[in-house]
Amino acid sequence: MADEQSTWPKKRLVHNLEFVQPSDHSESHVANYSALNDSFNDRNSVKTMEERDSNNSNWSTCGCYVPKRYIVTVLLGLGMLLVYAMRTNVGVTVVMILDERAFEKVGSIDSLVSLPVVKWDSQMVGFLHSVFYIGYIITQLPGALFTTLCPSYKIYGGCILISSLLNLLLPVCIDNDLFSLTCIVRCCQGLSEGMLYPACYGVLRLWTAPSERSRQVAAVLSCAYAGAILGFPMAGVITHYLRWQYIFYISGSLCIVWFVSWLCLVYEKPSHHCSISDEEFDFMQKSQGEDVIDYENIEIPWRSILTSLPVLSICLCHFVRQWVLGLMLTNEALYLNEFGFNIAETGVLASIPHIVKVILSFSSGYIADCLLNSSPLSTTAVRKLFVAIGFGVQSIGFIILAFMTNGTAVVIVLTIAVGALGLTTSGWSVNHYDLSTRYASSLVAVSSTFGCLGAIIVPLATGSLTTAQTVESWSYVFYLTASIVIFAAVFYLIFGTGEQQSWSNPPPHIELIQKTDPLARKPYSTHKLQDKITDTDPVLKDKTQDSKTEYGSTDSNNEQTEMSHKLTKHLMEVSPEKQDDDKS
Repeated sequence: MADEQSTWPKKRLVHNLEFVQPSDHSESHVANYSALNDSFNDRNSVKTMEERDSNNSNWSTCGCYVPKRYIVTVLLGLGMLLVYAMRTNVGVTVVMILDERAFEKVGSIDSLVSLPVVKWDSQMVGFLHSVFYIGYIITQLPGALFTTLCPSYKIYGGCILISSLLNLLLPVCIDNDLFSLTCIVRCCQGLSEGMLYPACYGVLRLWTAPSERSRQVAAVLSCAYAGAILGFPMAGVITHYLRWQYIFYISGSLCIVWFVSWLCLVYEKPSHHCSISDEEFDFMQKSQGEDVIDYENIEIPWRSILTSLPVLSICLCHFVRQWVLGLMLTNEALYLNEFGFNIAETGVLASIPHIVKVILSFSSGYIADCLLNSSPLSTTAVRKLFVAIGFGVQSIGFIILAFMTNGTAVVIVLTIAVGALGLTTSGWSVNHYDLSTRYASSLVAVSSTFGCLGAIIVPLATGSLTTAQTVESWSYVFYLTASIVIFAAVFYLIFGTGEQQSWSNPPPHIELIQKTDPLARKPYSTHKLQDKITDTDPVLKDKTQDSKTEYGSTDSNNEQTEMSHKLTKHLMEVSPEKQDDDKS
């Protein structure tokens, strides 16, 4: 249904001059459209949506109306949560592959007899983790381009669907010791998920208001962090008591169920939603301004983006995020395993740092919005404040971890270090919209591409530095991580900014081809109105028939334009008594 609605704006009869330009550009047509803008929209913009208004009235009366932008945000976050939970599947499975005493750490006969019997070393496992991000990095920039050509919500849903289907193949590949095929499947998963963030930011561009953007973006990214909270315990418990293959099947199936819900409940933009309320639509339209208007022949200013120091500062922060997140998702369980925890305990303990990270990430969004809306602090100051605190605490935590050998103390410090990453969500993660709302998808594609280098390097570096599989060998990993975090934080504090960049606005020669219109909220009502007028007025009915005959050989766009001209002219000639009848 959402797909069908998204095609209506191309088919409907539009009454705003900025939507449809007359093919012959004659002055009479322009005059008709200009004169009609105020009078026609005032008379019919609400009356042509009687069914939707009735539904909205019923919902408002019973107090059950849920803002559609929040539904989109919740489903966006749920998709992120399931994807990142799915990414932990391989991380938990390789613990049993590398641990020679894994048979002592499972809790049932089924899990014991199903243990994977493969001979993979830490370097092979490191490459298996890296190959996912090799595919991930390839589709980042193409993903930004696709968001300008296709609806972002379709790309977002498709990414998750393809990755979940591929996840169902991994148990077969691992069980049969097909290392090369396993790497290919993981690479394809990376190719699919590479367009996830450009599409996500494209959806948020259309479904967030500036006054709420920090909290909505933080909520979605918090769900990405929460993936480990769901993934690690679920994978650990299932592996400990059942069979390790089930974690892949369950994760993939949940993503498929989410995809069905996404298609049923989400639309491309507010103007396409069939049940959005007038109040919410007006709020979105007024608060978003021109940043959500689409333009014809628009060119992304790649040169300006790639040479911008504020963009580069975001790229370094994204590198840190991917480094730390990649380190935790792929090696956290392996690191905690060094302290003698069984597989179920490892899964639960590995999720604790991510719980704190989600709480801090979600809270930071509300705090940031409060500071921006009711304090004298500038956007730049707020962004740098969160980055400084988050990265500062994190770097100190990793340095301390390098000296620790007690399992309980390690979990506490690791929780603080990883949890602090959540504070940076309302720092650099939302900063893309500050620099340019219009090009946010392109900016996140650039920063994510750069960030993926960290996700590719960290498994290889960790695998090389921890070949001895001892607690002491992990200290080198933490020293390296702390150094990278400190460098990115200093660079952002110097060159980061919250001001909109000059290249954000398109050049003046760009032609506007689409603008939000109230009729788009119930596009099929426009056709009802047209049918009503032509059926009740014999003069217009004859004119409509004549126009179909006269322009039958032209393309559909010209037919629609000429028909709208005739309808406009007739409506301007209708008497006041006839107008009252039409309105009723």
